[in-house]
Amino acid sequence: MDHRIISPIEMYSVARHNTHFYKSVVFYLRFKTLSFSLSQWTERIEKCLRLTINAQARLRLQVDLSRKEPFFIILPINVFDCLPIKIIERTNNYYDHDDQQEEFLDKIIENETNTGFTYNQYSPLWRLIIIFSSNSNIFDIILTLNHAIGDGISGMAFFTTFIECLTDKSTLTFSLNDDRPMNELIPSRLPPFSSLLLKIIEKILLPKFLSQYFFPKTYWTGNIQIIGNDLSKTRLVSFKLSNQLLDLLHKKCQFEKTTIHTAILSSFLLSITEIMGKKNVELSCNTAVNTRRYCQPIESNKKMGVFVSGADSYHYIPYRNNLIDLFWPLARQIKEQINKEIEHSVLPLIQSLKFISNWNQFLIDQRKSLPNGYQHTVDISNILGWSFHSNDPSWNIIHGGFTQSANTVGSLFTLSVVTVNDILKVYISFHEHSIENIEQVNFIKDRMKQILIDAIYL
Repeated sequence: MDHRIISPIEMYSVARHNTHFYKSVVFYLRFKTLSFSLSQWTERIEKCLRLTINAQARLRLQVDLSRKEPFFIILPINVFDCLPIKIIERTNNYYDHDDQQEEFLDKIIENETNTGFTYNQYSPLWRLIIIFSSNSNIFDIILTLNHAIGDGISGMAFFTTFIECLTDKSTLTFSLNDDRPMNELIPSRLPPFSSLLLKIIEKILLPKFLSQYFFPKTYWTGNIQIIGNDLSKTRLVSFKLSNQLLDLLHKKCQFEKTTIHTAILSSFLLSITEIMGKKNVELSCNTAVNTRRYCQPIESNKKMGVFVSGADSYHYIPYRNNLIDLFWPLARQIKEQINKEIEHSVLPLIQSLKFISNWNQFLIDQRKSLPNGYQHTVDISNILGWSFHSNDPSWNIIHGGFTQSANTVGSLFTLSVVTVNDILKVYISFHEHSIENIEQVNFIKDRMKQILIDAIYL
């Protein structure tokens, strides 16, 4: 059954799929039970999953590329007679400690970021994995989405509905009758004409060789140039901040008149500068912006969909022996630039996407014209804080996380951040071929966490 034409922002993800530039976005929740029965929990999960499909109707969408204008189609409900659930048992090596269990979890999630979907008429654009161990009362539920049907907020919207069903609470129902393209919901507010014209010329109209001359890219995007159609595996590392550390960091951010988001980005930029041995370096960032609050009417964060734009910021890191002194000034600078971009560029960018007629070719051309094939040094998606609580004393949710494929035409690094039940989880994803020494990314991850802790006491 036909639904509607795919919108420009959704076409961006469809084109990334078609060109093999991006695979999927992945979410998880970790559960702890008094005792675990695989058969009982599988039955409960399947029941709640069917209710979630009814409540979040975008889970029934597929992509039809056979016509002139790509269309969303609605899968028949009988497609879900067999639910896309996979069950994986942790090996005995991974049940003694939470860190070991998380290492196994991250291996599965990394594999998910490298596994895409097929556009057809008989399988959904999402899947579920249950990870368990017969020796443990801890299990994980992983959701993998095609980005064309859902953004970062959508994964947590899915879990919100799913947990409400699991706890027998009433849920909101989001019908496809109310599923409108984001560009129809966002006011057509234009920035100053000169600014809009320059953006369109630079990103869409100007030939590559002229764009490189008139709009030079001087920021750092690694040292390895992408050649031809080389594709590479997404790799990822992660770390957590406990609720105690997160609370201290939040209070310090308030005192410094900035945010957790900018603190995380500041720690990452300083870590790159230190670990990669860069001196006097310019770094480019893109912050994903949840646009639900700008829609008319406002869209709920509990609703799945693609409501996202991006805010660019550029930061020069001067060389000095003690980089930590730059932390809070840099965080405030990031906040100032992001706020300015939100005010002037984020919403007009959504409307300007309609000027792109051939998305596949657009992405291929972008890849060829960008420094080392990347638009930025780092993309960051922070989908904020979510609370999931059980009214059943026999189980609870410990923490969660989200990450995504490294984006071939995005950034050298992708930061994916979420706070679940007051525990913050950060994933760093990157292409394997883009980093000469992969162990450096582990050093960056560890240094990031230490800088965040040190900054609390500055």
